[in-house]
Amino acid sequence: MRKINLLLFVISLTAFFTSCKKDEVVQSSYTAENEVLVISAWKSKMKSEKVNFDSTASKIYYIIDTTKVGSGPKVKTGNTVTVIYSGMYLDGTLFDFSNNYSYVHKLSTQRMIPGWEESIELLNKGSRGAFLIPSSLAYGPYGYYTIPPYCPLLFTIEVVDIQ
Repeated sequence: MRKINLLLFVISLTAFFTSCKKDEVVQSSYTAENEVLVISAWKSKMKSEKVNFDSTASKIYYIIDTTKVGSGPKVKTGNTVTVIYSGMYLDGTLFDFSNNYSYVHKLSTQRMIPGWEESIELLNKGSRGAFLIPSSLAYGPYGYYTIPPYCPLLFTIEVVDIQ
């Protein structure tokens, strides 16, 4: 049931987060200037769709799922965190996911991108959110494997457990 709820959440958010059709923006054509325009278009679309989002000081835009509000303290350095997550481009293309991923927050050899580390600290056990992470807090001007340079990323993260 949890997987179905997460899938529905991801699908509904993907529809909202999609700022351009796949054939309008080729991921490999991102530049620093284009990224600013894509994020701006996304923000305008969210506002026009009346989707409430917030942002951090570092310009991560996020939506906390009000149907999955957790309890207890939020994730902090040194916690072993188990999550269900998906990583997508803004056009909805999935590039990564896991139904059961555990790591030690900020102390693990499995280092996460800075945007992930900042985003997950907004969640507590049982909560779920969607996070638009700019490339400056992800893979920057160089990209990483299939992730192009200057590519903002969308993650949905559900915290299953915190130890």
